Amino acid sequence: MKNLYILFISTCFVALSFTTFAKNNSKEEKTIKTKCFVSLYGGEQTILYQIINENMLKNLANKLTNSSTMTTLSENRQKVYKVFECVKTTDDFKNKFALAVEKVTPK
Repeated sequence: MKNLYILFISTCFVALSFTTFAKNNSKEEKTIKTKCFVSLYGGEQTILYQIINENMLKNLANKLTNSSTMTTLSENRQKVYKVFECVKTTDDFKNKFALAVEKVTPK
């Protein structure tokens, strides 16, 4: 019985050590909130808000171009024609038109 107890304790210790090791060595992907100034098919311009993995920010403009997404302008999905700029929500747009559209776009 004593040997069974020692085996159980040592198994738990090994499992706990492995879990801690795996957690420390895994790279957790950080999510960020972003905003993109886009032009939709039909000519309307709006701000799209997205939550993405931090490493996807560089390719977000390419991903959104020609994709259909929900916007604040309509209850239906709208197709993105062109992406002008994507930044974190904590940052400001460099484009003056984007700043003006952001002021009137509901979040």
